Amino acid sequence: MLREEQVAPLRATQCLALSKGDMERLQRVFDELCLEQGWARDGERARRQARMLIDDYLAGNTDEMRLLVAGRAFAERLQRDASC
Repeated sequence: MLREEQVAPLRATQCLALSKGDMERLQRVFDELCLEQGWARDGERARRQARMLIDDYLAGNTDEMRLLVAGRAFAERLQRDASC
């Protein structure tokens, strides 16, 4: 029997490709969040935000407004973690 730590978890991003329309939608949300937070698009927080948005999108959250809400909540957590 395999122990849990021996098996890497499957991630949706490992097997699905995003279409041009998907990428454009994600880019709009990402740009808005970076603007709101005052983040450089190539900074560490922005990279973490992008990864979260893609994961959330592939999990089924494809609505731009819902992605913005989820992204803002994630940004708040990043800010909180940075201040600790």
